[in-house]
Amino acid sequence: MEQRLNGMGDSHIRTKTFDNNHQTDVNDDDDEEEDEIDDHSAHLVELNNRIKNDFMSYCLSFLQDDEDARECVHGVWNKYLQCVGDVSMISAFFDTLSYSVKSSVFPKYQDEILAWCQDVLHIQCHAIIYSTFCSETFSRIIRYVLKQSNFDLETSERKAVIYVSADFDRDLKHDLLTSIASIQFEHVRKDVFFEDMIDVDQLQELVERDSNNSHLYPLMIIANAGTNVLGRCDELTKLKQFSRQHNLWLHVTGDLLGSLALLSTVKENVNISCDSLSIDTIKLLGIKNLPYLTFFLRPMVSMTNGKQTESNFRQDEQINTNDSSTLSTTSTNRTSSSSSSNSSSTTTNDNNSSASSPFYDAILHNPSISFLSIWSISQRCSKANVLYHMKHSFQLVNVLSKHLKQMKTIRILNNDDYVQGVLTYQRICEGDTLNDPLPKTIVIFRFETTDIPDIEHLDDLHGYVDLLNLWLFDKLSQQYPKMNLELLKCIHFQMLNNPNDNSSTRTAAHAIRFAPLEHLLDTIEEQNMQAFVDDVQRYIDILVATMTARARLKTVVTKYENLVSISMPHWAGIGAVRYIPSYEKTDVCSYDTNTIQAELARKLQTNDSAFSLGGEPNNEQESMFYLRLGMIRKQDDLDILLQKIAVSGKETEVALKYVEDMAQKIKQGIEKVQKDLQDENQQMLAQE
Repeated sequence: MEQRLNGMGDSHIRTKTFDNNHQTDVNDDDDEEEDEIDDHSAHLVELNNRIKNDFMSYCLSFLQDDEDARECVHGVWNKYLQCVGDVSMISAFFDTLSYSVKSSVFPKYQDEILAWCQDVLHIQCHAIIYSTFCSETFSRIIRYVLKQSNFDLETSERKAVIYVSADFDRDLKHDLLTSIASIQFEHVRKDVFFEDMIDVDQLQELVERDSNNSHLYPLMIIANAGTNVLGRCDELTKLKQFSRQHNLWLHVTGDLLGSLALLSTVKENVNISCDSLSIDTIKLLGIKNLPYLTFFLRPMVSMTNGKQTESNFRQDEQINTNDSSTLSTTSTNRTSSSSSSNSSSTTTNDNNSSASSPFYDAILHNPSISFLSIWSISQRCSKANVLYHMKHSFQLVNVLSKHLKQMKTIRILNNDDYVQGVLTYQRICEGDTLNDPLPKTIVIFRFETTDIPDIEHLDDLHGYVDLLNLWLFDKLSQQYPKMNLELLKCIHFQMLNNPNDNSSTRTAAHAIRFAPLEHLLDTIEEQNMQAFVDDVQRYIDILVATMTARARLKTVVTKYENLVSISMPHWAGIGAVRYIPSYEKTDVCSYDTNTIQAELARKLQTNDSAFSLGGEPNNEQESMFYLRLGMIRKQDDLDILLQKIAVSGKETEVALKYVEDMAQKIKQGIEKVQKDLQDENQQMLAQE
């Protein structure tokens, strides 16, 4: 027995030794394969980096002469990498998976996004969809609501009416009407000054009218929580009550929807007063290439007349009308057929996950980068980092508004507190009321004043004030390009003679718009804002002084014998004057007058930029020159300028007269010499 054991032991040892030798050979082969794989991976990484760097370098080569633009691109790109990362890789991987796998994977990440949005944005919702374009966002929600209303056979042949504000985007409306034939829009105007808001009383009249129309039926309301241009906010709580009473769907869009995230404490029962809402995450988060998010606040089972249930959604939901939505139904059927051989428990789980939201098909048959970019942000960024852009933008608007309100000659056009009172979150939220004031997203302001001596002497007060605002915008935008100021023009910005002036003959006026939320780079700090405000005040002092001088110009010019004022309706400066030589009163010579004006302009411009040379047609052959007077810093500067013109004009006139006299004497001398020579020649000829 002992020998057998020893024998067995020897054999085992021999076998083990052989196996170890064989394993050594195998390990050597594996090491070689791993080295090859490592080399191949390194080559791919190097190739990818080279392609990426070459592409980015070529793009940036077109900005090599614009350093600010290059910095802007780098700033936006670096923020995207920091907050979103290289999500395109996992997106491309996810898109290669089969639909059945994606439908199993997606609910986990969709739930994480929902939880993150509820935690960060304080929006309690039942579903989220992601859209690349603004029109796509509205198209999806409209089709979704239409799908529910069309279960009522009585409305299936009637057009659905969507109620919007008077300033609803025309291009967006055209796109929606082109793609959805069964709808029409109805504009609800509050009044001439608040046309970007919906008036509930007029809405009531329109809904009652359309309800009695055999060809129409009321469908939904699209309201604003921060309108695009002025940043105004509809009364969402009233509109929500109204929509419940009339069985309408209330959809809301606007920048204020995300501001709920900035509140320190929000109770669980607080939510936006609407059925669905859309937010522009690029604007709110300040990160490029993010999707529009549409939140569904109304429970999925609570639809028109209660006829729609969750089990119907998968077969009836067709949010998209493009090829991808058609593929959605077909692909889903193929997947269901092919997976019928799987276990019943797996099939049940797949069906439940699909039925949990009617939008899975729409999401999964579109590029996954939309939802994965949001999910990546939720994993990479802290709440403070995500909300910094929005918080910082609101603070800048608040700081600027406070300073502008202290300037008597500045009118803030979107400051409706004196009409509506200070607006709080009670205007847009339901649940336990919030008394926190709604932030301002935009400041629109312009220079205006009527407190000027002799203002009645101004020929076109409104037109001239508008010219001053154009000058103010040019100065501010040139000096502060990072403020991204915009120039707006609207009839409602015009000065009013009295509060009841609603005349349609008023002309459009310009105003300056500041909307930091719409720009991705947070390059403006509070100290920059203070410098901006100081310069606004400095420029306003210039405008007041110039406006006062313009009103006095005609009167003051009469004190100077050789000066006359020239009408300049399209000139933002003081106006224009012409120096008339003393001798010209009896001997008119436009050439001499123009010579004096040109010499005056050359002489005065060397020390004062307020002077410039202008001309107006005198007849078909020639123009009459004059001196334009620009902006001044002090009201007393007008007298100084006119005194300079009068004195310099006299000196120039005398100098030119002296030159002219000398030229005349020289001419006479030459003529006398020529005559003497001629006489002498004639005498010599006579003697011969």
